[in-house]
Amino acid sequence: MRFGGGRGVARHVASGLIGILPLITTIPAFGQNNVDATATTPATYPFNISAKPLAAAIADLGASSGWRILYTIQLAPDMRSRPLNGNYTVAQALAQLLAGTGITYRITGPKAALLIDPSQSRAGPVPSGDGVQLDTIVVDAARSDNTTGSGYQGTPDWVYQRPAAISVISREAIESSPTRNARDLLDNVAGVYANRSAAQNPGISVNIRGLQDQDRIATMIDGARQNFQRSGHGATQRTYVDTAFLRQIDVEKSTTSGVGSAGALGGLVNFRTFIADDLIKPGNQYGGVVNATTGTNAYNFDGSTAAAVRVSERFSVLGGVSYKNIGAYDIGKNGTIGDGMKAYDGNVFLFSGQEVFSTILKAEALTTEDVKITIGWLHNDSRYNTGNYDDTIARGGILKSSEQVANDTFTSAVDWNPGNDIVDLKAKLYYNHLKNDTVSDGAFALTGPSNFVFSTLGGSVENTSRFATGIGALALNYGVEAFSDTGKTTLQRGFVAGNGVDYSSTLTGGTPSGNRDVASGFGTATLKPAEWVTLIGGVRYDWYHVAGNATIYGESQEIVGQRMTNPGRPAICNARGCGAAVPPTYVPIIGTVYRPYNLDVDKSGGTWLPNFTVAFQPVDWLQPFVKYSKSYRPPTIMESFLNGGHDANEINGYAPNPFLRPERGDTYEAGFNVLANGILTERDTVRFKAVGFYREITDYISFGQNRECEQRTTIHLLRQSQRRHANEGRRDRG
Repeated sequence: MRFGGGRGVARHVASGLIGILPLITTIPAFGQNNVDATATTPATYPFNISAKPLAAAIADLGASSGWRILYTIQLAPDMRSRPLNGNYTVAQALAQLLAGTGITYRITGPKAALLIDPSQSRAGPVPSGDGVQLDTIVVDAARSDNTTGSGYQGTPDWVYQRPAAISVISREAIESSPTRNARDLLDNVAGVYANRSAAQNPGISVNIRGLQDQDRIATMIDGARQNFQRSGHGATQRTYVDTAFLRQIDVEKSTTSGVGSAGALGGLVNFRTFIADDLIKPGNQYGGVVNATTGTNAYNFDGSTAAAVRVSERFSVLGGVSYKNIGAYDIGKNGTIGDGMKAYDGNVFLFSGQEVFSTILKAEALTTEDVKITIGWLHNDSRYNTGNYDDTIARGGILKSSEQVANDTFTSAVDWNPGNDIVDLKAKLYYNHLKNDTVSDGAFALTGPSNFVFSTLGGSVENTSRFATGIGALALNYGVEAFSDTGKTTLQRGFVAGNGVDYSSTLTGGTPSGNRDVASGFGTATLKPAEWVTLIGGVRYDWYHVAGNATIYGESQEIVGQRMTNPGRPAICNARGCGAAVPPTYVPIIGTVYRPYNLDVDKSGGTWLPNFTVAFQPVDWLQPFVKYSKSYRPPTIMESFLNGGHDANEINGYAPNPFLRPERGDTYEAGFNVLANGILTERDTVRFKAVGFYREITDYISFGQNRECEQRTTIHLLRQSQRRHANEGRRDRG
């Protein structure tokens, strides 16, 4: 349900929702006929429109950008547009498509424009505002933004115009059906899998073409990296984001020479959240959306509300809250669960529920006509239980850990587009902080409460410049990006063995502490030497630095002796005489002592990473292409400092490898796009993308075993295989 328009209506609706944002009821009243400030917002869109009949080109422009391009003038069938390829504002795109036709345009409202032929008097005066009285509407690209289009479940058309293996989950697909978790949204994306090894954990671990975990896939929220890793059964990397505030999910299935690919091996996923234009209809001052869902099988409640206010023509704010409560679900009636799967009680699957509370706040400001600033804060609080069921132990057979994850993502962005071909600058600064608190009972209570904290500070600056050269239109995209990871794991109660040795590090080393920095500079050139050929070449330089230390134990020896537990005290004398001395107290020791060693890691490196793409367009509706890209993933904090044992008092179950080399990938792709309109009728559309790939990875990081008989223990070392083919379908096990 959406609402917008009068101020009193908003107050009435807001009063009945989950604490609906006080900012709705405190804004001043504004007229509803003002032109939306976003009508002049210098937003750019990716276009790939070949030379074609002008009416068809205008339709493609509207579908790709979400703008409504209206006209009453007659467009002759033989009137053709010029080709358009690259990132442009709608004003720039219209100017290029209409060049030489004698037709001009005017912006008439929020994402609305009117074509005008000065020689035809019937165009008449252009009214202000969004209301335009027209005799005949020839084209109406009714989409509200470039997050929806004519593809499957509203996939935007630009996906089928870009020569790359990319997918988009649109807002239409997100809203089409309730989900237990955001990972359900990825089920219909080719080549993408969301790990379900821990169904109760709301965190998402994305697998693209067989690669996942340890930042092999860069995962982001509004461009902010989500690099949290925690050892356990199943996947290690988790991203916590609520579907209630998602407007689009972008998936890139190989790396690029652009923002987002630094330190990634196999692609990237960006979860994009609401902006004000998603909630405010054109011509309104404010608007919002309310959702509430309940269902069977412990789908207790899933509800959210979000609202945005245009405080002035240049400033808007947005806020929202969401709450989800899902209980343990009933298992199926048919079949049996194996003896090793006793994680159930009666007919209820234990530890399969979750409770999630989320909030979002954003502010958008046009400081000048060509500079836009956006700041945002997204908070996610997820609570769930993990554990096991074993009817051979006490406490009813239940071993449980209570988990709470608080994920905060802060973003700020500046977009500067003065309307010329040289400057189209985008800058971003972000900070992500995630804290995972664990409290265990039963046999797991040995470790006591644990705190896993991971933070990432990062940013990027990029610019796009366009030139007309003697060999075709040229676009250059160039910039830098960098981020810094900090991991810190602590125990509120450590583990000191009876021999007096502090083995706490063996309990925290599975998710170790440490620091990692990654920086990258990049550039990409896109050249169109002919209307039917696109050449794209890029290069980036990635650099990393990993620093920290770990503790391992070795040189085991059997000891027989005693340990002092009370030092005692000498005889105390005074005027009345001397008292008796208290002798020290000792307890016998029989067991094994392991000598601790501190291992310092300080490693850095870098490399050049080229990529190139060749795309052809022999006919308007078909675009075959080929692509090669090289990728590079440095070791993460977990891989660099892994030590200790399984979550108990095990010595040297794992040991770090300070000599790890970064993983390197070579990916070859071939595919084609199909984008056609009016095949059978004037309004039908055909959208299709197919891509095949071959990927080869060198120095893949995995687990191995190294037996040290003298130390009477088995150490699982992180090792590197010489070569691995990702298209064999083998998945990383963390």
